[in-house]
Amino acid sequence: MAAMAAAQAGVRVLVLEAGAHLTSAEMTQREEQMFPRLFWDSGGRTTADRAVKVHQGRGVGGSTLHNLNLCKRIPAPIFSAWRRDVGLSKLAPELLDGLYDEVERLLEVSEVEPARWNRHNRLLSEACEQLGWRGGALKHNRTGCTGSGFCEVGCAFDAKNNAAKVLVPALIRAGGEVLVHCQAVRLSLRRGEVAAVDAVALDAVTRRPIGTVHVRCKRVCLSASATGTPALLLRSGVLDAGGLTGNRLRVHPAVIAAGDFDEPVRAWEGIPQSYECTELLELGREGGHRTWIVPAFAHPVGTATLIPGHGAAHHALMHRYPHLGVFTAMIHDLTAGQVRPDGDLGVSIDYWPGESDRQELAHGLWACATLLFAAGAREIFVPTNPPWRFGRGDDLGALKGFELTRGALDVVAVHPMGSVPMGDDPERSAVDSEGRHHAVKNLFVADGSLFPSSIGGPPQLSIYALGLHVGRAIARS
Repeated sequence: MAAMAAAQAGVRVLVLEAGAHLTSAEMTQREEQMFPRLFWDSGGRTTADRAVKVHQGRGVGGSTLHNLNLCKRIPAPIFSAWRRDVGLSKLAPELLDGLYDEVERLLEVSEVEPARWNRHNRLLSEACEQLGWRGGALKHNRTGCTGSGFCEVGCAFDAKNNAAKVLVPALIRAGGEVLVHCQAVRLSLRRGEVAAVDAVALDAVTRRPIGTVHVRCKRVCLSASATGTPALLLRSGVLDAGGLTGNRLRVHPAVIAAGDFDEPVRAWEGIPQSYECTELLELGREGGHRTWIVPAFAHPVGTATLIPGHGAAHHALMHRYPHLGVFTAMIHDLTAGQVRPDGDLGVSIDYWPGESDRQELAHGLWACATLLFAAGAREIFVPTNPPWRFGRGDDLGALKGFELTRGALDVVAVHPMGSVPMGDDPERSAVDSEGRHHAVKNLFVADGSLFPSSIGGPPQLSIYALGLHVGRAIARS
């Protein structure tokens, strides 16, 4: 979005992309083929201690190639807290609202109609109604969707109104260029400004460096995600006065509970994540819960890797695959993790939820199990090793006190953010509220790194909106 906005304003723009340019015709709907193409580390990226899985997209379009199209704005209490705590003098509420409006029109964001909810999402809706819990339909940026259910491995029907489909063509029409299989390694500074970007050309198959690329430039915008951007800054020796770069990572950690239903759910079919439960998302209330609940499902290979056990026990659980419904509890996390460069091309992530966040995740597990029983599940299991099983009538209270330790239960994160936070005070932020670095005036950031905290919901719409904001600031600079 930042590249498109700058190019449309007349700036000569070159985008460096470490991944490939994949078209809808290349989306084969096969996990073993698409995960290596669409995800960093083939979908196997984790924290350094392997305790948290961190899924991040790779390619022209980034995570918008594989994400599930969820579009939500930053909750008002979160944005108000940002303005109060760090100051956002160049991002007034009415300006942000206007950016959201513009992005939603451009990407054709609309609410998923109940008639298009699959059974998996209807189960969550029915459970919320049964319990009297808050919930509602979600908005997506999709047009012409066939309901194939293969969103996570790339849309073969080109129905996602994402960066690759909408923004990149507009960038090219405006004269911009995209160089694929080219990863930025470090920034070259001269007299306090970025003078060039040093990058490497990557072999399209092995992804190993095969040559060097040197780009001279007047301005640079880093959009390498909340892990790649701080790693690149630190590798380049670009620091901020408060020492925040790479030290404020949030990830929205999530856990799951699965229910076994008598009738087939076939959760892999239809539009994923079209309904949300917000009963425990009390972001404006002091001491309130911070948990967002949505359906979550994986295709067979992904499910097999998440289900614990071996041999006959694992086979028995996989045999019930068509009957499984899965709800995930994702939290607005307070824990601050770290990101560091790992050599020239890698990142090292250090993150484990603090005590308050672990308690919130445990409460979320209880809520997911409660919802699954309300939806009619005959049995529930939490994928600990061995799985923790509950039958109808069992007391779920023990889940609230579940002691989440490393390795006890898979913790997954798909929303890294906050590692190069924006704000007015250079001592309390790395960049200003137009994405300009406080210490290097021709250096900008436009990705989820900008968030001063986590936001408690899907970040793509907000990253798009801030990208548009930053891109226009680049054009004015």
